[in-house]
Amino acid sequence: MRFSIVSIGTELNLGLILNTNSKYIAEILSEMGLECNYMITVKDNEEDISNALKVCLNYSDIVIITGGLGPTDDDLTRLAVAKLLNRKLIKDNSLDNTSLRFLKYLRNDKITQALMRQSYIPDGSIPIKPRIGSASGFIINDNGKFIFTVPGVPREMRDMFESSVIPYIKSILEEGKNYKSEKNQIIKKRVLLTTDISESQIEYSIKEIKQYADELNVIIGVTAEPGLIKIIIIAKAMSLKTCEKNLKTIEKEIRKAIGGNIYGTGQVTIGDSIHRAILNRKDNLTISAAESITGGLISSLITDTPGSSEYFLGSIISYSEFAKKSILGVDSSILKNSGAVSREVCIEMAKKVKKIFNSDLSISATGIAGPTSPVKGKAIGLVYCSIVGPQDYQEVYEKKYLGTRTDIKFRTAQFILNQLRILLERLAV
Repeated sequence: MRFSIVSIGTELNLGLILNTNSKYIAEILSEMGLECNYMITVKDNEEDISNALKVCLNYSDIVIITGGLGPTDDDLTRLAVAKLLNRKLIKDNSLDNTSLRFLKYLRNDKITQALMRQSYIPDGSIPIKPRIGSASGFIINDNGKFIFTVPGVPREMRDMFESSVIPYIKSILEEGKNYKSEKNQIIKKRVLLTTDISESQIEYSIKEIKQYADELNVIIGVTAEPGLIKIIIIAKAMSLKTCEKNLKTIEKEIRKAIGGNIYGTGQVTIGDSIHRAILNRKDNLTISAAESITGGLISSLITDTPGSSEYFLGSIISYSEFAKKSILGVDSSILKNSGAVSREVCIEMAKKVKKIFNSDLSISATGIAGPTSPVKGKAIGLVYCSIVGPQDYQEVYEKKYLGTRTDIKFRTAQFILNQLRILLERLAV
């Protein structure tokens, strides 16, 4: 089945706040096997709301409307939906308590009258009582097309969506299992997370896989962010078994082509992947870090994952040459001869921090993030990363990154942590 999302709010159209509601709803319903074909944002205007709903009803089986359900003059969702469907707005007395739930001490007829607008819903609709907030929602079955309205306040929207909308949609899907039609086909998706590989490299590597995927009715999409490329696989089939089989088949082929650049799936972070790699081992390896260019970002990404204190012993942000010499103990002659941004200094940083924390593994990073280069002859984006491990293992990587200062720092942190993950999975226990 297909669904659309209509987000209502002039503040959204002006770019004053981020539309997190649409993202949340689309993710949830996509996981349930539904396909989003329209996502529209309109200002607080009755005609605009009506026009958006018309479009969505023409092409979608389910429409989710967020916002415009409050007590103020610019909350026009109820009116717009009722007029478009040629239904009267009627008062549902069961909603009165929630409509007035915050009216405790102030007794004012005008305020009461405004709040009571929230008790009105289109004739024939099912009311949704809010568990938090005062704005009620409603559900309409209009000749087999379903309209769900929920508040625009993210916390209120999520609560109502999870408690009332999702169960109702699940019941619709359950009823539809008995009918074989294109709108009842199963949709499953998988998101592969990659790092240290460009969008164009991925496209080239999976070119032939895309042709194979088309034969299986599987779509492959690639979205790019600095230091993080997502490969989105969407499979469609009339049975769950076929859908999941085709999804796994294409994922396996992509993993063969991309290899170690894939560090996780879904919402997994690079820190989560480190955590998982360590948990899969039988020993108790520990890690430490020495950071220059990343300024603590590597440590932050590791410690974002709960339980990281079991293996991450600590880090030293040796941003200045003074810190590299006086705290880490890097020999001043190495700094003078090779420069702070060099292979030699990078490996020494990792060796010294490993010794300080007595960890099994250590990682380090030094480089030039920009916007200008303080070192003559060394360009912005030049980065060195290293890993030092047991049994005299050591590795130094030279990278050249493009982008803003923030981009370069993030790419550096993602890269060295992914290399650490690969090493953890490869090293013998």
